[in-house]
Amino acid sequence: MAKKNQTSFNKDNQPSPENRTPRGKSKKTLMLDAIRQHCGVDGKPGNEMDYLLDVIKASLGDPLSDPPILPNPTLMTIVMSRIEPPLKSTSPLVEFEFSAKATPSEQASQVLTAAAKGEIPPDIAHTFVSAIASMLKIDEVTELQKRLESLEKAMGIGNG
Repeated sequence: MAKKNQTSFNKDNQPSPENRTPRGKSKKTLMLDAIRQHCGVDGKPGNEMDYLLDVIKASLGDPLSDPPILPNPTLMTIVMSRIEPPLKSTSPLVEFEFSAKATPSEQASQVLTAAAKGEIPPDIAHTFVSAIASMLKIDEVTELQKRLESLEKAMGIGNG
């Protein structure tokens, strides 16, 4: 058992709300405050829009300024990914001979045969076989749960 002392924290040993040390600002708040301060004009704080405009200007560059500011492709990529995030990859639609009524081992064999014939890519075949294995595991757990419940019922124990 832990030893209690004056620094132990429990329901009886807590500082009163008026004596608690206030928390500092979060990192997000500190960053926003810095942005407002940096983007401000004539002593008035700026805002997030001013900051975003500065970021976009920096990413596009300004060849007419003195000295010229070169475009920053990396920064532009970041800006664009915030506007329109990159598309997530999706698997292509595939068609091959597959019997939903077949046994799981026959289904896996159908998938491997389709992959061997080049009808489906190997990574998609792996996905199918993994899905078949997952369904077998789900069936196994469901069956064990049913058996356990029936045993508990027969013995007069359990939640049933």
